[in-house]
Amino acid sequence: MSQINETTSADKILQAATDLFARNNFDAVSVKQIAEASGCNGALISYYFGGKKNLYQEVLTTQAKEFIKIQEDICTKKLSPFTKLHAFVDSIAKLQAEHPFHIHLIYREMLSPEPMFEKYIQNYLYRVHQFMAELVEEAIANGEIKTNIKPTHVAFTLESIILFFFLAKQPIMKLGNFDYGKETTYLLEALDTYIMSLR
Repeated sequence: MSQINETTSADKILQAATDLFARNNFDAVSVKQIAEASGCNGALISYYFGGKKNLYQEVLTTQAKEFIKIQEDICTKKLSPFTKLHAFVDSIAKLQAEHPFHIHLIYREMLSPEPMFEKYIQNYLYRVHQFMAELVEEAIANGEIKTNIKPTHVAFTLESIILFFFLAKQPIMKLGNFDYGKETTYLLEALDTYIMSLR
């Protein structure tokens, strides 16, 4: 088997596993299901990833790295802290538009983490929160945000707004009469409304 085919098969397995784990918890997904969804032989899961446990860890790592990459890209831009917050929300909205169920995977690990991955995923989630908190702190320091609330508390609220919207996107869009494709607009309005309320 050529290197190109090997890479393609591994990518297919990873993508199929990500979609399945996003909709179901770790124990509810079988190697057989992953193999069928990926169109690959089940033996390749052990060959590439060393089994389901390691594959799940790779899924979590890949998801976390997407958020970390967004942060790193934003940090390289010469923008004000508040504008960086906007850019972060915009990037998250675009990411979720491409993979609408992946945030469920992250949320599940936050609420009821698999014991074997608890510390692992928490480290990545902490990095996301720390990024938000630092932007808020900078925005307060330069006067873009005016509040006496601790930056980390403001960051938690902003994260909650983003997370809840994507977890309950379907009923929110229907009940709120929002147009599909306008997720970024809604989230930025929610962010601005909350920030304004702090004043």
